[in-house]
Amino acid sequence: MWAGTQSARPAAQSIDAILRLEKQDEETLAVHHRLFHWIGWFVGTIQFIVLQCAFVIGWIILSHFFPHHAFDEYPFPLLATILALEAVLLTSCVLIRQSLIDRTLERRDHLELQINLLAEREATQSLRILRRIAKKLNVEDIENGRPDELASETSVDQIAQDLKDRQDEDAKQ
Repeated sequence: MWAGTQSARPAAQSIDAILRLEKQDEETLAVHHRLFHWIGWFVGTIQFIVLQCAFVIGWIILSHFFPHHAFDEYPFPLLATILALEAVLLTSCVLIRQSLIDRTLERRDHLELQINLLAEREATQSLRILRRIAKKLNVEDIENGRPDELASETSVDQIAQDLKDRQDEDAKQ
């Protein structure tokens, strides 16, 4: 087996795991949430715009050219009421969809943070091992004068506090 296949296998496993989690999230949604999610998606398509325009133009043509069959005469108060109600309902569907997407993105961000923290811990451990090997072989790091700083544990609490302090300073300015 060649090296490309071996390196692709962990990536494929990661992709499968993410897709599995997303499918589980989708399966846990109630039927009405799935419906709202689909409506929110459909509203953002060209097909919806074409359908909406065709409906309004058809309504106006029907009322204007066939006045004896008109059920909503100019200035089309019924059409205005229907469109206003539709706007409220579609806005709600889009907001529900956005809320679901935001929840998924928050979970992904949390997962990404956990992976980054694990990677940081593993990198720190690797640097410590390399430092011990270099010390045993009497190899000095003359290019980088701070190898101890890189090999020390990163305090997530301290980084979070520093970030909060900087954000508070920026907010005051």
